[in-house]
Amino acid sequence: MPDSNIKISEGLMTELQRAADIEQRSLEDVLGDAVERYLRVKRRERLYAYGEGQAKRLGIEEDDVPALVKEIRRDTSARGR
Repeated sequence: MPDSNIKISEGLMTELQRAADIEQRSLEDVLGDAVERYLRVKRRERLYAYGEGQAKRLGIEEDDVPALVKEIRRDTSARGR
């Protein structure tokens, strides 16, 4: 993978380096973890938005969820017999 130039403020870089030093890790490891966590959060946000859109499209309210889950579990266990 090619090297990337990323611009980070001096204050943030100092804080990142301090965190890396405390954890006895490289700056690259700390930054890599931060990016991975950021991407996980963004994927989760997209998934939640998709689910909310589907629920709205299907007319499902939050109060409907427990009964729907119970129904799906009942149907799933019945198929497994």
